[in-house]
Amino acid sequence: MERNNQIWETYSESWSNDNSINRIEELRKIMTEDFEYRDPNIVLNGCEQLSDYMFQFQEKYKGAYFTITDFQFHNNRSLVNWNMLNAQNQVVSKGTDFAMYNEGKLKQIIGFFK
Repeated sequence: MERNNQIWETYSESWSNDNSINRIEELRKIMTEDFEYRDPNIVLNGCEQLSDYMFQFQEKYKGAYFTITDFQFHNNRSLVNWNMLNAQNQVVSKGTDFAMYNEGKLKQIIGFFK
């Protein structure tokens, strides 16, 4: 369970990491080669595409970041609730991610938010 918590800390911190090389290196440590990401706005594959999406997020929401508010894990699956905060530390959005793992790494994340 601790490893999974660390995966999610790394993942949530990646959304604020403005160094693309470092961000991709960190994502590769926690994601499978065939990783898939889906949310209401996009479907993408792999660490590089996710990193590009994170960069777009950073450009649109300067200073925003994510905090994990609840984490549940069982049978290689997790349900994660999070808040997105702006640069003034105000919650501007809440969401939930459903994730699947393979061999201790994230294989898929499906994000839900308004």
